[in-house]
Amino acid sequence: MAEVCEKDLLRSAEEARIKGADLIEVRLDYIKRLDGDKLRRIFKALDVIDIPKVATIMPNSTFGRFDGGLRERAELLLMASEYADYVDLGAEMGGSLIRECMESMLGRTEIIISWHVNRPLTQEEISSMIKEYGNKVIYKAVMPAHTHDENLVALQACSSLKGYRRIIFCYGELGIISRVLCPIFGAEWTYASLKRGKETAPGQVDVETLKSLREVMALDHW
Repeated sequence: MAEVCEKDLLRSAEEARIKGADLIEVRLDYIKRLDGDKLRRIFKALDVIDIPKVATIMPNSTFGRFDGGLRERAELLLMASEYADYVDLGAEMGGSLIRECMESMLGRTEIIISWHVNRPLTQEEISSMIKEYGNKVIYKAVMPAHTHDENLVALQACSSLKGYRRIIFCYGELGIISRVLCPIFGAEWTYASLKRGKETAPGQVDVETLKSLREVMALDHW
């Protein structure tokens, strides 16, 4: 969910629940003048929505709007870890800062380590990245698809990494197939927009379309 104020965020969360979303990604980078007090109010308001929440702060270099420093971002995510079920730590934060956050967060929230890259990755690169922080976190690797075949690399990597919790797919219009199919290849979940026009990354489909595709393809029976 990408809303700029708390009131709209709560309304969108309720709409997501009604539409059958399994979890909600709270894009905190869209919130204007985000600070600790505002963050606490947001999650207190969202308590009435009985769906797991993922706290994410995406930088403006990666499909996001946050223009602060890495330390400021880490401190906000540490605060969010007191309330959110999952917290997304971007790989661009760097190993030292990520491990510092992990030390504080482990045991009170689930941690996602995410890579958003602007080029296709090989299976070997994905495998190497996904083993970097051990098996107590969820790994997310997202890359562009310039051809349909590049979806196969992402899905094969996802399938091969048993023993690690992971989310691996391609973005962009040609990446839709791996967004839809990645859960049957072992991904923890996939991402969808609340509705058309509310996409937060290239190639996102809306939650109702995603559910319809899964029903038509009988994916929930795999």
